[in-house]
Amino acid sequence: MLKRGEKSKFVGFFWILFYFLVFLIVIRAGFSYLDPDFGWHLKVGQEISLTGQVPSANLYNYTYTGNWVDHEWLSNLALYHLYNFAGYEALVIFFALVIIVTLILLNIFVSRHSKYQIPIWLSASLQLLGVLAALPHFGVRLQELALPLILLVLIILDNYERRRQWAFLLFLAPLFWLWASLHASFLIGLFLVAAFTAVKIGERLVYQRKFWSFIDNSKLMAWKEIGFLGLSFLISLMATFFTPYKLGLYKFLVGYKNNAYLSLIQEWLPQYAFPFHYYQLIYLAIGAAAVLFYIYYRLKTKRGLEVWPFFLIVLFLVLSFKSRRHFPLFLIVTFAFIAETYSYFFVEIKIAYYKWLRYLLFFCLLLVIASQLINIKPVPQPFTGFCDDYPCAATQFLKANPQYMAGHVFNEYGWGGFLISELPETKIFIDGRLPQVAFANWTFVEEYNSFFHGDESPQIKLDKYNIDTILIKAVDKPATVKKWEKILFVIRDKDLVTENKLREYLEQATDWKLIYNDGVAKIYLRASSH
Repeated sequence: MLKRGEKSKFVGFFWILFYFLVFLIVIRAGFSYLDPDFGWHLKVGQEISLTGQVPSANLYNYTYTGNWVDHEWLSNLALYHLYNFAGYEALVIFFALVIIVTLILLNIFVSRHSKYQIPIWLSASLQLLGVLAALPHFGVRLQELALPLILLVLIILDNYERRRQWAFLLFLAPLFWLWASLHASFLIGLFLVAAFTAVKIGERLVYQRKFWSFIDNSKLMAWKEIGFLGLSFLISLMATFFTPYKLGLYKFLVGYKNNAYLSLIQEWLPQYAFPFHYYQLIYLAIGAAAVLFYIYYRLKTKRGLEVWPFFLIVLFLVLSFKSRRHFPLFLIVTFAFIAETYSYFFVEIKIAYYKWLRYLLFFCLLLVIASQLINIKPVPQPFTGFCDDYPCAATQFLKANPQYMAGHVFNEYGWGGFLISELPETKIFIDGRLPQVAFANWTFVEEYNSFFHGDESPQIKLDKYNIDTILIKAVDKPATVKKWEKILFVIRDKDLVTENKLREYLEQATDWKLIYNDGVAKIYLRASSH
């Protein structure tokens, strides 16, 4: 067995290698694709830099011409300057560091404040599985900023709960003031503060009136302490009013009450939508099992339930099943609960500290790190590095033939951000900024979707918006299904065929002509526009 000092060194070296490996995994994933919204984030950041003002008028669409609120204005500005100063590679590295720093901070927080000694193999396994599951949501994506900020809120609340010093709550207001300019996810943070206050009120009422004996009363707060929580929530809420948009920020975000985009945009789909993200499903199953283990353990030992962590995992478990987009939040918010719960049932495997196994573990980590390093392919120019998925050549064709952009252009939703960056002189039909806003008696993304799957004929829709040029994908790629998935989930080939009324119409219409096709994109021109 290793001595205590040797064990400490082993643990330290292990975590260094582990987080370096995770860093490489995230870096590799960041270079593997281009976020559809990256182009418009960059363009809006440039607009803010040049004008010195946050945007209010929609300059990029000819359809929705109303005012808009950029709830990520500060992030967009920083993104633009970092891109201009250091390039795309620096952005990939920066966002990878955001993930790594968050995971390290989470690990330190859990290890210091857990009642139980969490085995190193358990923490590392959960974090690695969680990162692999969340990879589709990582990359150069502003929503990643929500992860460390939500963790900071939870740390502040935890410290206040344990130490009962109101000074910890003073950090909330400036945090939310900054967060409200970085990303709309600050609403989740505010909700957590409000929910924590409500939980503490509920615990107090249950304790006083003895409604239920299965609640852990060890973390009860006095009414005065709960009052400080409520006051800090109100001050934090007021701090968000002092962004450049003031109350206009909330007026815009109210539009998210229409959640049609949850069923129309790929990353917002529920977990039961095909194709399945198996790593996420496995991690969520581990989380669901942790809930059952926790209830069993508490009842067996006749200890009351800790309401706050139990509330968090149930809430984010539901949210993550409802939408894949919430999975990274589930990873951060519930890691402490899951790790502690499984620590009840597992003990440290002491054999892991024998020297020969330590060397074997390091050797394996180094091999995996080397494989990741070999397979990382930096992309210095994002708008020319992903031409298998974006219309790089098609945009060059349109630049060389500006007469084809004289009228209104209909475009693929996922290409909107790319076109805003590459064809800034052309207003397009839609992009990823405003899918949820009210438009044409429903939402913007629903109106776009109706071109392909609606009841009205595509001809009527095209005439309605005086569209003369159409830029769409060359082919509709069906979902790839393995044989065992077809058998297990009873999936038929015809279930994978997606209706595309617009494509069917264009292929047979006499008043539309195909003028460009490179296998990635097709460009159609209205005959009367020649």
